[in-house]
Amino acid sequence: MVLCAGYMGRLGAVGLRTARPALSTSSARCLSTFGIQRPRVLLARNELLTLQSHSRSFFWGSSKPATPAEKVETVAVEKSSPETAAISTPESVPVEPSVAVDAASSVPSSDAALPPVPVPTDALPAELVSSIPSPLQYGDLAALGLAGWTPAGICRWGMELLQVSTGLPWFWTIVGTTIISRIILFPFSVKQMQGTAALAPYQKDIASIRDEMTEAQKKKDALAMQRAALRQKLVYEKAGVSIGGMAAAPFIQLPVTLGMFFGVKGLCDLPLEQLKFSGFEWVPDLTVVDPTYTLPIIATILMNVQISVSMRDLIGQTPQMGHIMNFLRVLTTGSVFLMANLSSGLVVYLITSITAMIAQSLVLRQPAVRRLLRIPLIPDHIRTPAPSMVDSVKYVRKWWNDKVAEARAASRQ
Repeated sequence: MVLCAGYMGRLGAVGLRTARPALSTSSARCLSTFGIQRPRVLLARNELLTLQSHSRSFFWGSSKPATPAEKVETVAVEKSSPETAAISTPESVPVEPSVAVDAASSVPSSDAALPPVPVPTDALPAELVSSIPSPLQYGDLAALGLAGWTPAGICRWGMELLQVSTGLPWFWTIVGTTIISRIILFPFSVKQMQGTAALAPYQKDIASIRDEMTEAQKKKDALAMQRAALRQKLVYEKAGVSIGGMAAAPFIQLPVTLGMFFGVKGLCDLPLEQLKFSGFEWVPDLTVVDPTYTLPIIATILMNVQISVSMRDLIGQTPQMGHIMNFLRVLTTGSVFLMANLSSGLVVYLITSITAMIAQSLVLRQPAVRRLLRIPLIPDHIRTPAPSMVDSVKYVRKWWNDKVAEARAASRQ
């Protein structure tokens, strides 16, 4: 009988070992001979292994994941004597419901969201840590004291209105505002060209009147001055040109031009943080100077082109105008170093303004456009050929010698 009991005990132990994987969680807790805490840890560890079977592989060559039944490990059961096996019966260890709930709650589930992992900002690049300034809103420039009723303040307000309304990058905002300012000044430019072209046939009379005024000023003859002014008025009336309109046209254009210049300069010199992100790859920051000298060189070249285009319309009006233009050409060569100290945004304004004026001169030169805008055509016989640089140098020498002779004659008297 003893042998039979021992043999049956060994069979029971083997049966427990082979049937263990099929037991449920609650049965495993009941069959444990090490108390309630031991199987809780083992079951949690086993169930964590089963969670890994739900992970997906995004590589094409990976093998098929194993099923959860293949990954579950069996709980180790120590070899026990028939006496201990007899004690390890389901009726020997009662399990309270609260303990079962605690054990179930201690097992992590796959549905639970993982807590966010904090990322230290020291590990991030400096470009990501620094935030881009927010876009401007209506009234921001006024709050900064940059918008007002001055010409520069009104131009800044116009730039803010365009940028906030359209969302344009600041590079194109400056370009667009400059073009709009030239469009606003276009009627005044047309009016000035109308008067200049109308007076072109009377240039000899106007030149004689100026010489008469110069002599009257030297002699301090008030009566001669009034006589010359009356003659000039008659010539303007004959040409159909108003003296006040011709004199007011440059003064109307000057505030807008200077307002745009100092308006953009004020934004770049502040500097406005939004201008550091221009939106144009070649000029990323509008608040700094151009280290490559590209923008100043382009501006200088365009200034010479503008002078060359404008000389055709100005020659013939006064004899000295062609030489003055050549003198301006020489001065523009040194403007490269001057504009190299200006901010990129300001040079962008200058380039845009000069380009717009060149395009305006070329368009207004077309006969069809001049007829449409009622600008008289200048006869070819009135035009004089543009002087060369050598002719301008000779003119300057002659002018200097005449001034020296006049000074010596005045000292002898």
